[in-house]
Amino acid sequence: MTTPSDLLLQKVNALVKEGNFDQALSVARQRDAKAIVDASLHLEWANLLESLNSPEDVAMELHLAIRDAPEHLETYRRLAAVYQDQGQSEKAVHCWVSLIKRQPDVSANYKALGSIIEEMGAYEKALKLYQSALERTKDESFRGLIRGLDFMGQTEPPETPAEAGDQLIPSQHHLVAFTTLFSGREGVYARQWASPTGETGYTPVHEPFTIKVAENHILGNLTAGMYPVRLDNTVNFIAFDLDMPKMIVNKTITRESLWKKAMEQVHRHACRLLDLAASADVPMYLEDSGFKGRHCWIFLETPVPAGVARKFGELMLSHLGHPGMDTSVELFPKQSRVPTGSLGNLIKLPLGFHRKTGRRGRFIGPDGEQISGQLEFLDSVQKPSRRIIYGLIQKWSSPAKSLSVPESMPIEDSPPPWEEQINPDIRHVQALSPQPVYSIDADIEMQVLLMKCPVIHAIADGIYRDGTVSNDAAQVIIHSIGHLQHGPEAVNSLFQRCLNPDQSMFMKSRLRGNPVSCPKIRLRVPQITSGVNCNCRFDPLVNTYPNPLIHVRSMPANRLTTAPSLSIDAIQFQRLLQEYLRLRQQSREITIMLSNCEKELQAIFENAGVESMNTAMGTLKRVESGNGRMSFTLELGDAPARTELPQIDHTGN
Repeated sequence: MTTPSDLLLQKVNALVKEGNFDQALSVARQRDAKAIVDASLHLEWANLLESLNSPEDVAMELHLAIRDAPEHLETYRRLAAVYQDQGQSEKAVHCWVSLIKRQPDVSANYKALGSIIEEMGAYEKALKLYQSALERTKDESFRGLIRGLDFMGQTEPPETPAEAGDQLIPSQHHLVAFTTLFSGREGVYARQWASPTGETGYTPVHEPFTIKVAENHILGNLTAGMYPVRLDNTVNFIAFDLDMPKMIVNKTITRESLWKKAMEQVHRHACRLLDLAASADVPMYLEDSGFKGRHCWIFLETPVPAGVARKFGELMLSHLGHPGMDTSVELFPKQSRVPTGSLGNLIKLPLGFHRKTGRRGRFIGPDGEQISGQLEFLDSVQKPSRRIIYGLIQKWSSPAKSLSVPESMPIEDSPPPWEEQINPDIRHVQALSPQPVYSIDADIEMQVLLMKCPVIHAIADGIYRDGTVSNDAAQVIIHSIGHLQHGPEAVNSLFQRCLNPDQSMFMKSRLRGNPVSCPKIRLRVPQITSGVNCNCRFDPLVNTYPNPLIHVRSMPANRLTTAPSLSIDAIQFQRLLQEYLRLRQQSREITIMLSNCEKELQAIFENAGVESMNTAMGTLKRVESGNGRMSFTLELGDAPARTELPQIDHTGN
């Protein structure tokens, strides 16, 4: 028997297959997870939500799977891994402790727990854990771990010394440039550690990435990593991490000639990435990461949504093709969004030392040679604009992924069959007649709505600017604009500007019934309405609930049928018009204030019976012009500055 949960799962799976990830996640969150009492179903949901990059939902499903089937021990390991990926080490520790209680004789559980405790810097606790594990499991490998911790009597792991003769002394402006280029998740950065056994890892440090931290990173006192995705799910850079796969590292690390050849393969693929970026006029910078690979960096002029950055990076990689078995490639940011409380994945920053090798990460040229003046190089970095990134995404997207929705859509549903039977010749002529191409810029109803409703304007402006729209904002667009005379064309015209549009949101016919109300809009998109003046006052005689379309319905008919005589960008025009009106209002207010001020000056001169006054700024003189108006001249040495009374329009026009 098919349950509602099964149907919802099928719907989400279908949306994922279609590539509608945002809508899939929105539908998935409609499930009543706690009401499901089936561990296998929770695990299926967890797999699906993991593909949608929603670690918080994955963690909840895994928790519920443990609730329903505590004997399935693999679920504990998976939940621990989810928490560790999010930087929530303490929760990961609880998972491993629970697993050890159920499997007290399995060595791997103790080792996994111990590695997390070491990352947290609790070396004494890790030492006691390994001693207990040795006693319980009789596994002699724990003796090596215990010996390794004998070297860690301090609260921080030992630092690998810097390479001799490789000192960089940053100045203040170098540090400012560095922290600006590599700014990421606010209030946190990562610190790399290396144990005497050769293991390395990162520990989140919940402190701001300051110029002091950057200085210690460059000086070699610590090695920092950055979580790229900021709190608003935007990024300042795109990075590609190209490495030798672990299997090749193990085979070549003891043989210098083989290592060199393997590294040449990685470098060659990184240079292909540089060539592709150069062909698109996108500045990209190459770094020797200090161990087994290369980093390729693109620094952005202004932050872009992480999803846009990922799309750009994925398209670059797709044009290069598979790098082969000798190179692995990771794209940063790895997530399109990172929930509050999570961190996402990190990348090690340049100019610091790799704690395992003691080698500094350096910017290099395509020839593999170090660029001279590593610190000065930071000042010469060029950044592509947001417009370039979006333009290349459109250019590189394959035809299969591009929109097939025509610019002109029928306003009504197709006519009933009997209409064609009555007059098929007319239907045939109409079908052959050229259809007018819809333009949102020439749609007067849309112009009015964009002008009058700040929320619709803000959503449309965001689509034009970022190429993205949330599901909630899209629903607001559909259920308001979709009621206009050319609503479907207007809605589709907006959605066509999105980078990854949800095809299911495109409209075929005009909506009937009632548009979405203003209160419901505020409920759906509070993050937008709270940032604009969403407080329209409608005529109380209009017998309907408040909604954006009242602005259009209240316009005179002749105002709605007059098309603009110029081809213009409606969004840009409305933005410019609003700015013009704002400045006009300010100008009117300033003119009135200036007039009042000069009237007071006139009164002062008349009461004093003088025509000039000496001031600290010069001599202020009252002068009568030819038309009988009085003006003032301020003489500054030999260069007089003349200010005349303006003509004030008291009609308010």
